[in-house]
Amino acid sequence: MPLQNLSPDPNDEYFADGLTEELIDRLSQVQGLEVIARTSVMSYKKKEKKIAEIARELSVGSLVEGSVRKAGSRIRVTAQLINAATEAHLWSSHYDKNLDDIFAVQSEIAEKVAGELQTKLLDSEKRTLEKKPTENIEAYSNFLRGRELLKEGTEASVKQAVGLFDKAVELDPRFAKAYVGAAECHAILSNLGKEPFDESHSTARQLLERALNLDPNLPEAHAVFSAMLFDEDDASGSEAEARKAMELNPSLPEPYWLLFELAGLKGDPREMVRQMETAYRLDPIRPHYIWLVGLAYLYTGREQEALEHWKKNEQLAPAWAYRGLTEYYLSKGDLESAKEFHVKAEKLEPTNPRVIFMGGVLAAMEGDREKALLAIKKVEDANVGPVGFNYVGFVYHALGDLDSFFAYVNKALETHAIISMFVMYSPLLTKARADPLYTELLEKLRKQTGLTK
Repeated sequence: MPLQNLSPDPNDEYFADGLTEELIDRLSQVQGLEVIARTSVMSYKKKEKKIAEIARELSVGSLVEGSVRKAGSRIRVTAQLINAATEAHLWSSHYDKNLDDIFAVQSEIAEKVAGELQTKLLDSEKRTLEKKPTENIEAYSNFLRGRELLKEGTEASVKQAVGLFDKAVELDPRFAKAYVGAAECHAILSNLGKEPFDESHSTARQLLERALNLDPNLPEAHAVFSAMLFDEDDASGSEAEARKAMELNPSLPEPYWLLFELAGLKGDPREMVRQMETAYRLDPIRPHYIWLVGLAYLYTGREQEALEHWKKNEQLAPAWAYRGLTEYYLSKGDLESAKEFHVKAEKLEPTNPRVIFMGGVLAAMEGDREKALLAIKKVEDANVGPVGFNYVGFVYHALGDLDSFFAYVNKALETHAIISMFVMYSPLLTKARADPLYTELLEKLRKQTGLTK
């Protein structure tokens, strides 16, 4: 659970959140434990819920909770391990230490939790738990601040995060995790259309290579590298890095998501579902994964499961569930129900290009060409980078203009921005799949991603 911040300075909240993530990271590298990811865990921050309710929502048997108090160069950490079924405390302790000792505290908590859960640590795992990411506490503080800003995902926050990661590696050039953080920032800025693709990926690659030279067994470095290679259309390289990340940290959800995308490219529906369900199990309250599990069901013919999944998760991830439900009802030709959920999504995210383009598709299917073309203009005005080519193309498809659809989707492919999962599986694009140009597009996609020679 999120460690509670008891520091006198409320600005130290980032430190408690950062330690929560670091503790999750350490525990998840113990092979005998399955640990829920940070994204889902942090959704319980400052929420009053009973242990049993949280455990049921996360499908876990035990919870770790505690608090952090940071004052000057001193730190006090409390932690307890709780049996979710009985709410009994299996173990608890507190630590009053100098700030420099924070890594030893994290290691001891992780080892104690693993021991209480009757998980025998391998010597290699014990060495991993005891490994310090840096000797420089100021660098570590910059890193933790950077991680918090990175999670916000806006252009401004990600640019601030880059500066903090850069400062961390300036203070400690051997701080591998900080290089990974900086690389992730550049990849995100590229995806947001705020940095040129080639320049951004070249910088990110150099940073990741530096991180892996320092620590070849850093799971998050391999996971970020996998995502970057996927964006570069290197399917085999992306899969190799994803599997390496999984081997090093089986509880890291991102590699399973990437393998879901790769299974889609390969045309393996069963593997798509299996990998996405695993990612979702490890991170069950991440809105993106709630949406993607539904898509995995919808795109593999398990339509009723998709409908039930999104409806079940309306309260947890309303914007993402409404997007999924809009696509579901559009695919069924039920325009009234599609409109109902699109209006709900629009109220929550009026400027989101995914919502705008789906509104354009809905308008086109209703026969309102003018409104559909207005959606295209809004997507173009949003300046979202090459990914926008997909959204524009999808609206043209709904308008019955297949020439424009293929022109825009080919532009997306050429700029490494094609949304292959939607193009290959969405029931909204059935007309395109009957066109000979679709076979050509698919051949180019497979060749560009290295799946065929």
